[in-house]
Amino acid sequence: MKYPAFNKIVIVVFSILMPVFAAQTVSAYWVWTPESKKFINPKHAVKDSPKEQFEWAMNLFDSMDYQKAAVEFEKLVKNYEYSEYASRAQYYAGLSYENLGKYYQAFQNYQKTIDNFPHVANIEEILERQFNIGNLFLIKDNPKVMGTDILSSADRAAEIFRKVVDNAPYGMLADRAQFKIGEALKIMENYEEAMEAFQKIIDNYPDSSLVDRARYEVAYCAYMASLKPAYASEPTERAIRVFEEFSENNKNNGLAKEADVTIRRLKDKAAEKIFSTAQFYEKQKRYESAIIYYQDVIDEFPESHFADLSSMRIEELKKKRKK
Repeated sequence: MKYPAFNKIVIVVFSILMPVFAAQTVSAYWVWTPESKKFINPKHAVKDSPKEQFEWAMNLFDSMDYQKAAVEFEKLVKNYEYSEYASRAQYYAGLSYENLGKYYQAFQNYQKTIDNFPHVANIEEILERQFNIGNLFLIKDNPKVMGTDILSSADRAAEIFRKVVDNAPYGMLADRAQFKIGEALKIMENYEEAMEAFQKIIDNYPDSSLVDRARYEVAYCAYMASLKPAYASEPTERAIRVFEEFSENNKNNGLAKEADVTIRRLKDKAAEKIFSTAQFYEKQKRYESAIIYYQDVIDEFPESHFADLSSMRIEELKKKRKK
């Protein structure tokens, strides 16, 4: 037996009560706020006081739920930026990201702590954490280890170490961070910039234990820069001068032996460049010009094996001239 009228009544009653039930369900999770003119979920809303918010975030942190803890600490800083808990919350946001292995985000949050709260009590610890994060980027070959990033690890390392120096130019880590900047630039093969970075150790931190090593790195970067141009001799000559100066001033330093070996290589390279120029003129049958360049090799780099080759070529060319 069918009851069409009854069915209609049920449908009408259900249609009336459905929004009520839905509203009750929604009200359990969302609340209308006149200030923002939108619904908010109380579960995710900021707590009524910075103390409550900090304690809530710390509970998450102590439970090792670092992702949620970071969000809650950042929420405190955003909503209670002038409270006594703000600086600690900013620091713990960085620490949460560091524990998650999100090192660049950790560095950024540590930097916000220094920028926004310059008198924070644990600034030395924060600087050390930034320095250690810079080291992580410096030794990583693949930037994807720390998340998607269009910049190389060495780029990030240089950026972080620069901040460490800027944050405390004469702090305990300043000279080491400055040296690391040079190392990062050297990895990127930005040898001219690397030379300047290492030179700052010598100029700004003359009492640093890294000064001798920095002098060697200045010379070494000059050497590496000299390898790039094909025929230009100026970079090579500069590298020789820098290395000779280093070797002269560091006779008892173990690096002096490395410098002497590199000087020999540089002189061979410089001789080779002049020798190549002589060969070019010889191939063009401009023998007089070729002889001049071969003679330059002999005069400037008599100990190079290119000097012997130049002597042989000069003899051959003189015979050709007589013919």
